[in-house]
Amino acid sequence: MNDSVALVFLHGWGGDSRLWEPLCTELRARTDLPLVTIDLPGFGDRADEPWPDDDTLLADIAGRLPGPCVLVGHSLGGMLALRLAERDRRLGQNVIRGLCTIGANATFVRRGDWPGMDPGVFEDFCRSFAADPAATQAQFCGLQARGDHTMRAVMKQLKQWAAPVSGSGWREALAALGRWDNRGLVAGAGNGGVPALYLFGDGDALVPAAAADEFRRLGAATGIIDGAGHVPQLSRPELVAEKLGTLLRECSEPASDAAPFDKRAVARSFGRAADSYDGAAHLQRAVCRQLLGGVETAFAPRRILDLGSGTGYGSELLRRRFPEAEIIALDLAEGMLGYARRERPVADHYIAADAEQLPLADGSVDLVFSSMALQWCYRLPMLFGELQRVLADHGRCLVATLGPGTLAELRCSWAQVDGAVHVNRFLPSRDWLGAASAAGLAGSLQAEERVLHFDTAMQLMRELKTIGAHNVNRAAGRGLTGRARLRALAEAYERWRTPAGLPASYELLYLDLEAGEGLNKTGAGCTAGARGVI
Repeated sequence: MNDSVALVFLHGWGGDSRLWEPLCTELRARTDLPLVTIDLPGFGDRADEPWPDDDTLLADIAGRLPGPCVLVGHSLGGMLALRLAERDRRLGQNVIRGLCTIGANATFVRRGDWPGMDPGVFEDFCRSFAADPAATQAQFCGLQARGDHTMRAVMKQLKQWAAPVSGSGWREALAALGRWDNRGLVAGAGNGGVPALYLFGDGDALVPAAAADEFRRLGAATGIIDGAGHVPQLSRPELVAEKLGTLLRECSEPASDAAPFDKRAVARSFGRAADSYDGAAHLQRAVCRQLLGGVETAFAPRRILDLGSGTGYGSELLRRRFPEAEIIALDLAEGMLGYARRERPVADHYIAADAEQLPLADGSVDLVFSSMALQWCYRLPMLFGELQRVLADHGRCLVATLGPGTLAELRCSWAQVDGAVHVNRFLPSRDWLGAASAAGLAGSLQAEERVLHFDTAMQLMRELKTIGAHNVNRAAGRGLTGRARLRALAEAYERWRTPAGLPASYELLYLDLEAGEGLNKTGAGCTAGARGVI
């Protein structure tokens, strides 16, 4: 783990930063990373502050983060940490590098089939707190200690650290605890695509152990602390520190340069899909239009690289927008290029090549435009090194790609069937921003989630095959997927059904980058070294 990354701790309802003292003591013996505790509004050192609305609260805590960090949140603080990670991803800030929650449910009160506190019991607790805050606070200390193998010691410590209830902040924070529903964040892109670990005490009287099973069914990494209740950081700090160490090692692992698939398989898959692609690529066309819509009307590039040009839909839009520009259509799949030249002959050059090894001269391109193609690149430093090399001074690079939350529902449903890899895996926003910055490309990243709906799981899988985006992972099971597995998949996917149908989420990342001056850009020309010109 890079020394500049800190561990940041967010306490739960009714507590403050003192609850982290035993765990921090244990961690100081194991790591030199900075340990930062933050009191929530209305608690601890911020007892005189009101509890704000959700957006203000998230912005407040985000503003107190010391920089790149791994968030550790207990109970209410854990639910808040997950929401902060989702906000960090959505804004493309790349500050939160990992996430651990302790005794935090996805929804504190029971919702549907998801286990949690009975809503009536929670309402009674809220009424009790409104009538007699001090007595209810003491009751809450007992509930947190219940089920712990050192229950008396935990309860004694909690009561010693109990602060006087102040203002209306406690009541409003309690309402937030009952209102928040993070189930969608556990399963999809919400945790920011960062390594995440969800810890539970096996005797917790507030968050039922069955909740851990639901997290696992969604594909989340969980850990059970034996002999612990709701606050294992007090009773079993050594075990919590050990599991945190595992998470920190995962956070510090460098991204692998090895692609999980053979790019020749990607090229074959999309080449075979060329004739059927346009009939099913509704999302891809919408994203392409949105990406081009971000270009200012005054921008007038002379040479454009349509990178991952596919069937030529993007080239056609670029030609309408920039009728005088020279357009290079470059794609890994020769079948796609052949289709584009027959059906949309608007480009000046058609080149079959890999984006990570561009057959273009230095400084020869004013605009790189790439929509829904670069997710098949895993060696991002090499990719952005090439993009920086071919861009002219102040050249623009517009990219729309996919993040790891893509097809989360399909991935989680397959996880209930077997342990094989059935869904393509994509890199998180922090990897894209980091590689672009390291290559000298400055700019911004925006994230968006779009959800399509299908009548059946088989309809979704047929569409993925139609556009060539079906599973090409090396780790995918070989051979045919049997009818029994497909039936099991269909049954598992049904738990996601909404009135609109079965959802398929796509995590979209939009990058708007610019090349600076004096970065070894020379020469002109565009086709030297191409594998094939069609």
